[in-house]
Amino acid sequence: MNNQQNAKLNVVHEAIDERQHVRANVPSQVNLTINSQVVTCELADVSLGGMSVNYDKPLEIGLIVPAVIEFKLSNFDLSIEAKVKVVSQKTGSTGFSFIDIEKKKSDTLRHIISSYLSGDMVNVSGVLNVVQRENHIKQRKTKMDTTRTFTERAKAIFGTLLYFVAGVSIFFLLAYKLYLYFFQVEATNAFVSADTYVMSMPENGYVNYLVDKDRVEVSAGEAIASVSTQLMTNFNTPDDIRALSDISQQDLQTLFGKAFIETILTSPCDCFIQFVDKPMDRYAYKEQPLMHLIPKDEAMYVKASFPFTKIGKLENINSVKVRVFGADNAVDGKIIRSELDADNHALVLFIQPVEPIAREDFQKPAVVSIDTGFLSMSSTVEPNK
Repeated sequence: MNNQQNAKLNVVHEAIDERQHVRANVPSQVNLTINSQVVTCELADVSLGGMSVNYDKPLEIGLIVPAVIEFKLSNFDLSIEAKVKVVSQKTGSTGFSFIDIEKKKSDTLRHIISSYLSGDMVNVSGVLNVVQRENHIKQRKTKMDTTRTFTERAKAIFGTLLYFVAGVSIFFLLAYKLYLYFFQVEATNAFVSADTYVMSMPENGYVNYLVDKDRVEVSAGEAIASVSTQLMTNFNTPDDIRALSDISQQDLQTLFGKAFIETILTSPCDCFIQFVDKPMDRYAYKEQPLMHLIPKDEAMYVKASFPFTKIGKLENINSVKVRVFGADNAVDGKIIRSELDADNHALVLFIQPVEPIAREDFQKPAVVSIDTGFLSMSSTVEPNK
């Protein structure tokens, strides 16, 4: 009894929709060679793994016999030979499995089954049979638990909000970048400048500063530097040559540049002084700038350059933003004048910020951006004044 119960517990019931291969009821005959005798019977169904025939005589399970399946097609008959093994037997039917079938014959059998199931090769009864059967493996009918806990719902809501916020942020960022691309123009270079006096070397020579390096202001007429240069003399006419015989040796040396002429540079105004380089007594070349003198009543501005290709956008300006290097925020600015730089193919704009620029920011770089806006409705670039 125990052995029978264990045998029953080990039995697995396989539903028809869980078979490994699809079975088709293709109208045909099967010739079985049993005990050296050929038995012809009707094919009940066939698959790539085996077949079932209408044969009710008892056969031993596991018996291997030769079989020939004869398909009656519309234009010709097709035979497939294989060796089959008896796997099951019930009233009126016997089940066989293929154990020795060539790959080409297996492919042919697959093609016949697929053609039959698709309706390319059926009879009237076969059509009804195909429609009524489900010839695919269905998902096991297990019911999933779709209920969620509070934590799972909270995670889902948080994740949705996170993706939503990220998507909206990306959208506004792209919109802002597109706005800057179409409606904003930035200067190629800009720096703080002013209408200053530039003290330069008149000729090659030595410079000796007369003001301390820590001085920030000078008065009008105050001596700033002493410049020593050689006297440059040219002799162009016969009278100049005859005059050489009437001068002394000391004067002759002076004429030929062997003596130095000292010149004192004085301040033209009450100014702030801005040295170009570190102030020190040294040799300097002709036209080399020594210092900038900024009048005390002179307001500093920003000088910005824009390429000629941007002039079309600069005809109508909505707003101007200026940020000097080192400043925390950008401030509004007003264009006070403009000029063309033909050498660099640029339009130079002079911009006055609404907040005064500190003297210490003189010649510092700056960032200038001009907003043209959606509509041309504000100030325009003013011509030279």
